[in-house]
Amino acid sequence: MSITPRLRGPARLMFGNPVSLVYLALVVAAVLFAVVDLAFVQHEDASFAGIWAALLTAPTVFPLWLAGDALWGGSGSPQWYLVLTLAVAALVNALLLGLVHRALRGRPGTGRAVVSGGWHTQRHGDH
Repeated sequence: MSITPRLRGPARLMFGNPVSLVYLALVVAAVLFAVVDLAFVQHEDASFAGIWAALLTAPTVFPLWLAGDALWGGSGSPQWYLVLTLAVAALVNALLLGLVHRALRGRPGTGRAVVSGGWHTQRHGDH
């Protein structure tokens, strides 16, 4: 299965650098913690295990949740929408982290001389 060229760049930013991969691993760990807590641990009151996934996907997840509340009105967003927005927010945040990583990493120098106004600045300085 081939990724279209339009999606190749964002996919590299989301999954092709260590910063985004560590972030996505933390989000997956938080979601798994919440699922295990929900499925296997008995609580007298509500559990706050899912708050870690929400905090890790902040601030992107909050406008998505508000949009869902506006869309469904007083009845509130369905559960599938809340889970979907967590996934979308995690991918958007991973993309943004990938952009920051690429910007901070920069491109390695090519070792060639820089030409400025016809002068090779490698040996003569910038004139």
